[in-house]
Amino acid sequence: MTPEQASARAAVLLMRRLIRNQGLTVEEAVTAVGQCRRRETGPHTHLARAEATAVLREAAEPIRAFVAQLRPAAEAAARAMASLNTALRAHPGHTAPARTDRPAWVTPYGPPPRRTR
Repeated sequence: MTPEQASARAAVLLMRRLIRNQGLTVEEAVTAVGQCRRRETGPHTHLARAEATAVLREAAEPIRAFVAQLRPAAEAAARAMASLNTALRAHPGHTAPARTDRPAWVTPYGPPPRRTR
């Protein structure tokens, strides 16, 4: 689906919702959606924006529910990684990375070789 097709489908969906939920006529719904798309203000553009917000809220709800269910697992994984990091640092074979006098972006191998022709 091209972006133009997706935009047209979204406009039709919004028009249907305006007719069903807000009691607008077909002409009023088409005009309100068109005005919103052109960033104009009209007598029913506030209703079109409210319906668009409601559509987005309804579409985002399953994602919010998934993230809420995933949160405990992510927090447990973060705690496990922190614990592993602490255990590895406490291991006798662990040494801190060597400090150098050069900035981090400078390569230890020097400048690239020059081409000779």
